[in-house]
Amino acid sequence: MRVVRSYVDAFSAYWHPVAFSNALTAAPLAVQLLETELVLWRTGSGVAVSHRRCSHRGADLSLGVVTPEGLRCGFHGWTYGADGRCVRVPSQPSAPIPARARVSAFQATERYGLVWVCLAPEPAAPLPEWPELEDGTLATVPLPVLDWDVAAGRMIEIVLDVAHLSFVHEGTFGNPEQPEVPPYEVERRPTGVSARIVYPAMAPSTDGLPPRVDRTTLTYDVTLPFAAKLAFKPTLFYVHTVYAIAAPLSEEKMRCFYFASYHPRLRNHFPDMFVKSELAILEQDRRTLEGVRPRAQPLDFAGEVHSPADRLPIEYRRGVIALRLGRPVDGPAPE
Repeated sequence: MRVVRSYVDAFSAYWHPVAFSNALTAAPLAVQLLETELVLWRTGSGVAVSHRRCSHRGADLSLGVVTPEGLRCGFHGWTYGADGRCVRVPSQPSAPIPARARVSAFQATERYGLVWVCLAPEPAAPLPEWPELEDGTLATVPLPVLDWDVAAGRMIEIVLDVAHLSFVHEGTFGNPEQPEVPPYEVERRPTGVSARIVYPAMAPSTDGLPPRVDRTTLTYDVTLPFAAKLAFKPTLFYVHTVYAIAAPLSEEKMRCFYFASYHPRLRNHFPDMFVKSELAILEQDRRTLEGVRPRAQPLDFAGEVHSPADRLPIEYRRGVIALRLGRPVDGPAPE
């Protein structure tokens, strides 16, 4: 019998990014994840995250103040430790603090310049493994966060969709004169999917010369549920890699954290060039995706007609469906 877990139940046990680390300063920060209102704050040992509403009168804890004891509510001064327990009630300092005076607390960690949160007591899987971002050999540049009215899985699908490049991205790097997608293989793993495809991208014009075709090798590596790594290797240029991690705000809305790594020799030119060009490319994707229906990622393929060029996003969706069904990702393919 096919029993599909709810969106929240299926993905609460995974790590999701909720903010760039540099966005979390001395003040608490309000965020949302899987229909849950959260507040982040820095402690002496890291980052704490809890439900955003004070247990006293429902005030917004993101409007409070971080103190050595914890997060102090701005309404009546009730203070919560990193474990969610209330440790101070200023109006009744001598009275025992009720056991119910607490907010739900969750796990948080920092890696790759992001704050990650898991809403379940035990994570179902570790964070994506991208050691190249931590060994000091590469530089990185982030984009502003992307808030789109579309499912997180839909965002990852378009990152993996080679066939759309020649049409959606005409005028940026898409090549409308060569839209054919060559046959390619997809590897299914317990943690995700991967593939390598060569695309005849349009390299930007330089020195007044017209744009030229550059057969670029695209290497895709997806960590389920919503993290994609895509390396671009032009024929005559350094490789650069983009990382897209879509955090599900709800089943139909997502916030994507998007950045790139590149060779340090490009430090003086690449960041500005990348941000400008990638924002233009992503805006093309946003306009397309927000017009797709349903906004939620489908749980089957019955409402669509596919071609062999769609194999990578299809295999990715099969992995997401397997998670919703509680089945192994690399097991028999869900229908």
